[in-house]
Amino acid sequence: MNSIKDIILKQDISVKLTDSLVYALEIMAKNRQGVVVVISRNLPVGIITERDVLHLVNTNTDFNAPIENILKFNHIISINVKRSIDYALHVLIDNNIRRLIVIDENSNLVGIITQDILVKHLEDDTFKTNLIISSFIQNSKKLISLNKNEQISRAFDVMNKNDIGSIVAMDDNNNPVGILTERDTIRIINEKYDLNMPIKDVMSSPIVTICESHKVKDVVTVMDINDVSRVLVLKKDSNRPLFLLGARDIAHNLKGNYGQILESKLKNVKKTLNYIGESVLEIYEDNNEQIIQWMNETALNNFGNIIDRNLLTLIDSKTWANLYNDIKKDGESNKFKININNMYFEMMCSHHYSNDKEALLIILRDISEFEYAVIDANKKKEKILHELNILQGVIDQQKSIVLVTDGFDVISANQSLYSFFNVKNLQEFIETHRNISNTFINHKNFFSCQDHNNHWIEEILKIDVKNRIVSILDLNTFEPKAFTVQVNPLSSDSKNYAVTLTDITEIKLESQQYHFHATHDALTGIYNRSYYFEKISNEIEQAKRYGTTFCIVLFDIDHFKKFNDTYGHLKGDEVLVKLSETIHSNTRSADTFARWGGEEFIVLLEKTTLDKAELIAEHFRKLIENMQISGIEQVTSSFGVTQFQSADDDNSILKRADDALYLAKESGRNCVVVK
Repeated sequence: MNSIKDIILKQDISVKLTDSLVYALEIMAKNRQGVVVVISRNLPVGIITERDVLHLVNTNTDFNAPIENILKFNHIISINVKRSIDYALHVLIDNNIRRLIVIDENSNLVGIITQDILVKHLEDDTFKTNLIISSFIQNSKKLISLNKNEQISRAFDVMNKNDIGSIVAMDDNNNPVGILTERDTIRIINEKYDLNMPIKDVMSSPIVTICESHKVKDVVTVMDINDVSRVLVLKKDSNRPLFLLGARDIAHNLKGNYGQILESKLKNVKKTLNYIGESVLEIYEDNNEQIIQWMNETALNNFGNIIDRNLLTLIDSKTWANLYNDIKKDGESNKFKININNMYFEMMCSHHYSNDKEALLIILRDISEFEYAVIDANKKKEKILHELNILQGVIDQQKSIVLVTDGFDVISANQSLYSFFNVKNLQEFIETHRNISNTFINHKNFFSCQDHNNHWIEEILKIDVKNRIVSILDLNTFEPKAFTVQVNPLSSDSKNYAVTLTDITEIKLESQQYHFHATHDALTGIYNRSYYFEKISNEIEQAKRYGTTFCIVLFDIDHFKKFNDTYGHLKGDEVLVKLSETIHSNTRSADTFARWGGEEFIVLLEKTTLDKAELIAEHFRKLIENMQISGIEQVTSSFGVTQFQSADDDNSILKRADDALYLAKESGRNCVVVK
């Protein structure tokens, strides 16, 4: 099964804006999904969840009042009924929601779909990772419980303050005997229970439990059989309660099997993307259409909510066809200029495939103000090319450096040139530099003249427009600046050219900063998981092509949770930073040291055999063991080491390293295991 149309909920899912909240709760109780869609003329305008109701319980809200007088709705996220299951899972996780509104071609409500439903209908291939429950522990929230004799109102208050969807009820011997969830809120209010009653009278009991050593597939089966969306995970040996595991947690961990593009490019970055000035769009192939799956806040402000729309609703088909051919051929594009809704954007795009599904990341930088300024300047220049005096008056008003040259000498220039080079007039500039090309800094990333006696205009016209960028030292600040170079002949029969140098230093710096944040861990400053995936793919390709080898070392901090629990998260962060500094200072420049996630790290050792890698890992282990951190006991780590094999891909070599790390932990920790 691939389409969502056969698994969506259609009955008892909607209410009108004029209906009361009491009626909405009755509908939510009927559909047993803890959600109801608010419609106006069959068009969805909002959504009410049990979390919304829980927040209203201890307020003075009149539940008999119309919904439109109680709740205010922001923009909603919906998808078309013809979308696939894996696409729906992407949208849910990427937008951090648990339910999706499903609409038809006319935007009319068709139904709803939840993460619980999607997880139950995922194909068996989804679980081939053999992921076990214990792998969720580092990302799980602290288990919060109350005695079964506590009042219902107390439970609601704890759930609200901790922003959690459920709470575990314990007996007097501190054994779990039941669970109270957000969904129970609907039942309690509908049946008018006294909130002073004990939890034991309304909780679901007995609670469904599962051992931490079970596989994810087992949990999904247990949830399906018992018709629950949460299970209590117990410690393997002691049956001690560890944490509550829900369908939402499973969906987040399985999502990587569907969209490795996000795992490799956007993990831990999307929150940051909501605060940058560029519009960012994520495009996903579904049923042979390029659908907008996610957009950041800037894109929402510029284009409105167009999630689940075809990309061609934003970019006209002819323009996109030309751009797409180049993007698909090169795998990426940089600085296409594009017009959308009378706004000009500089477009950058990367192109990937994940499980044979196409994925695109588009970044649009608004250059409308600059572009309209350039257009306006060009129109003025066309009218005054034949009268140099008028030209001089106009170009002196430009912030960009504008000059006229024959390719060797500067014939005239505007005031911006004199200010930038700190000269009084053209004569002083010529005496100091003669030609503008003499000021270009020789750098591999910028255009420069190797022979200053050559016609530099002819040389720069030979390269692509997008690469016509030069670097010049600002004599006022003694800092290099980056400029785009625009060249236009004064007339068809003239040997002179009008040259415009536009300062793009800020854009260049922002691009470099964006790349750094996208490839480095925010806390430790070392490379992140995204960069490792790029590096390992290149390393495998090089190894197979040239017959070289490499090793990877996977390690994590022993009992790291204890540091956070004992000394607090700030001290835990200090351990992570100190360890990163220690290992980074003892790795070669050719090696790649990255934070894998949480307290786990990975090192890619280029051109290194297994025996040497084992010695390096042992050296790392001793360095960590000997670290001195004020107020903290000894820190140790466990290591798994493996060497590239000719049949390896990035998953298989990582799996071997992970197995070795597991054996190191089983062997008592603080040791190195090679596999």
